[in-house]
Amino acid sequence: MSRPISDEELGRMIQNADVNDIDSQRRQPNEQSFVDGKDGWIKIKDNKIHVFSPKSGGRMASIHALPPVSLIVNQNIISGKANVSEEDTVSWELEHTPMFEISVSPDQMEAYLILHTRERFEWNLVDAPASSAVTVRAVPNRDRIVDTVQFKHVINALEHRGIYKNIDKAAILNELESPTHQPIVIARGQASVPGTDARLELFFPEQIETIFHEAGGVVDYRSHRRIPSVHEGEVIATKHEPVEGIPGFDVFGNELLPRVAQDLEVTAGEFTEMNPLGQIVALRPGRPRMTGKGNRRQIDISNAFIVDGNVDLRTGNIVFAGDVIVNGDVQEHMIIESLGNVYVHGNVYNATITATGSISIDGTIISGKIYSGYFGVMFNRMYAASKQLSHEIRQLDMAAYKLAEEVAARQQTVRYSQMIMLLIERKFRNVPELARELLQVFASIQHVESRESEQLKELLHHFLNSTTILERLDEEKLSAARTLLEGLYASVCSMQEVEVHVELARCQSSEIKSNGDIMITREGVVQSDLYSAGSIAFLLENSVCRGSRLQAEERIVAGMVGSDANARCVLEAKQHVYVRKLYNGYIIIGDHRHHVFETMKDQLFDAEFMKSRQALHPSVSGRA
Repeated sequence: MSRPISDEELGRMIQNADVNDIDSQRRQPNEQSFVDGKDGWIKIKDNKIHVFSPKSGGRMASIHALPPVSLIVNQNIISGKANVSEEDTVSWELEHTPMFEISVSPDQMEAYLILHTRERFEWNLVDAPASSAVTVRAVPNRDRIVDTVQFKHVINALEHRGIYKNIDKAAILNELESPTHQPIVIARGQASVPGTDARLELFFPEQIETIFHEAGGVVDYRSHRRIPSVHEGEVIATKHEPVEGIPGFDVFGNELLPRVAQDLEVTAGEFTEMNPLGQIVALRPGRPRMTGKGNRRQIDISNAFIVDGNVDLRTGNIVFAGDVIVNGDVQEHMIIESLGNVYVHGNVYNATITATGSISIDGTIISGKIYSGYFGVMFNRMYAASKQLSHEIRQLDMAAYKLAEEVAARQQTVRYSQMIMLLIERKFRNVPELARELLQVFASIQHVESRESEQLKELLHHFLNSTTILERLDEEKLSAARTLLEGLYASVCSMQEVEVHVELARCQSSEIKSNGDIMITREGVVQSDLYSAGSIAFLLENSVCRGSRLQAEERIVAGMVGSDANARCVLEAKQHVYVRKLYNGYIIIGDHRHHVFETMKDQLFDAEFMKSRQALHPSVSGRA
């Protein structure tokens, strides 16, 4: 940080200058010659500037000053040279630099003292002999101290700036006694203490643990899953309330408000309760789970529906508001829709599985569609059909209202059910189809009935054909159906669990979407599409990925990618892709794309690597 030169330093420079030698080198005429001559002249004596006017035909004398002297001619401060005569009023003053200054940091949390000089001396003009051009100089008189920076001066300066809080008086005194002439912190604000957000402490793992056993030095990859479970009366979570922050202040005393602590809305489910201490207690044994999003969470104990054999035509499709455990296979064209987790200990053949929680499959998936978490909600038939039907009924009701207005304008009357029937027959033909699909889903529900679902099923039957519409539907029932549908799809959506994943051994010709990670525990994937909102990981080094497209919002860790038979793969991730052995494939990292033709081993593809590859081989980058 630069600082102005002090009076003391400047005076020392002037004193050290060999003024006498300079003057002696000049051949100056004596004063009498100026008295006798025609030109004006000036001399400086005893701190006074004496100006003499020229005689007729003579030239005026000129004067200028060197810092810190300022010349004042006729009450105007001048810069440079000025011609003067006896008629002009010529005086001088010193341009004193401040002895100290106070500065404040940009965030106003610190104030600094910068001491330029502790003492200020009296300054005297340097005598100058008679001359037609005079330079005014001044030097300090070190025997005469006219001002000294004292403690009270600094305090007064701080108060003048409005700085009162947390002044470090010791730092001020130390700088005055032993000047460093550097910025010294002499006042500090106090930062606010941010509030602590409410948090939920869980006493159970949110994901299924997979344990591999080792026997005789050989790892058995027939994994054993450990599903989280709790007992009745067990505390499974605790909500910690938010803690408000503490305000702070800057050096000017302005209040600095802390960040507001965010609360978290935590509710107990059907099989849990919250005590006054904020503890969530299990009311029955089972798998604890947390659902919700944003600042809303619910803790509950999941039901479990167990299929001892296969899911086939004998069992029918399974729709269950809890976990589904299948000890056999899921056969062709069957559907499992779970508002919890799904565990399949066998294979999945050309079937669809959706879960608002996680999905784990021990066997092979062939031509399967597997959706977990958010995707388990979006592809859930109950959610999709109820949401679409609710929208259609809203549009239907608006159309009926407009039609009734037109009929009234013609001074005619019409039955509400008649309008609804005609609108469904001519413009809203998919309403009966959606009602029928939703009834089929209800027929697949396992062991879960409620008053609302029974009411909705009864109302859905009214939409199936023109006769029931005309005979049974009225405005009140249409509104009730819409309200129940909205509650149904909102309920399904609320069952999405916070931490989900998909775990599988092998798959072929399948589509898998997960709102969390996807883990391939054994052989790998062939001709399949995988999407993960988290990461995709192949746990074995020799797991294969052939003819497939993998997309991950975070990372991909793969084993053997591609093949000698040119089964090209596309691997796309936001952060990086790691491949143990890559025969050929298309790698996408963010906006960087690269087609790899040569075999590579143990390669990490990240943004830096992709940039270097594209610079060397620009022709192999492009669309996948």
